[in-house]
Amino acid sequence: MAKSLLNSKLKKNFNICAVNSSNEIKFLNFKKTKVMPVFNVVFLLVKPNIFYKEGKSFSKYLDTQTKVISCMAGVKKSTISKKLNTKKIVRIMPNILSLFGGSHTCIFSNDKNLANWTMKNITNIFGTSFIVKNENDIHKATALFGSGPAFIAKIISSYLKASKKMNFKYANNEEPILMLFRNVIELSKIYGGLDKFIKTISSKKGTTQEGINFLEKANIEKIIYTTIFKSYKRSKELSIEK
Repeated sequence: MAKSLLNSKLKKNFNICAVNSSNEIKFLNFKKTKVMPVFNVVFLLVKPNIFYKEGKSFSKYLDTQTKVISCMAGVKKSTISKKLNTKKIVRIMPNILSLFGGSHTCIFSNDKNLANWTMKNITNIFGTSFIVKNENDIHKATALFGSGPAFIAKIISSYLKASKKMNFKYANNEEPILMLFRNVIELSKIYGGLDKFIKTISSKKGTTQEGINFLEKANIEKIIYTTIFKSYKRSKELSIEK
């Protein structure tokens, strides 16, 4: 995730340092200084189990004005506050598409000013963003938007593999199938959305309806919902693991 957040706009707007597992500070886009720099913003981008064990050691990078932005799945704001002895904490859930400005990032903080500052100065750099009203929604955002790109990629990958099993030869490798996905997403809007688009293509006892009936019988909506719910549940589990 850390590399995904380091897009060109973030590097342009901030002097950025990274601290590795050995507590070595690397100066990523400005010259090394002789003294420890003052960190206006600290990102928490470690795995939850590492934070539970080593979290207190991060407090040396904070002063009274430092804003702490956590990208950790499942770790509650109250836990972070206790470990770091600060209340200037905001939790965000971006995704891997942040690198290209294509993330949809959710934000939570009890401090409205801090949440608004984060959206304006940080998360909008990653793409689009919005503020949620309760911390549990970050668990939902983790499943929907944080893990979502992988779920969608798995669905597309499965369609690609299935098309190859049909032994149908088409040019340009996988591009026609990938273009099919892009075009359906974009052009279905003309028909009033995906559901109406499906009805436009389907006809009673036709080939499309045969496939749609199979998907409905297999309860594809339940499969997708269960996938997202399991991810959400795991995020909640991480909030109580120590």
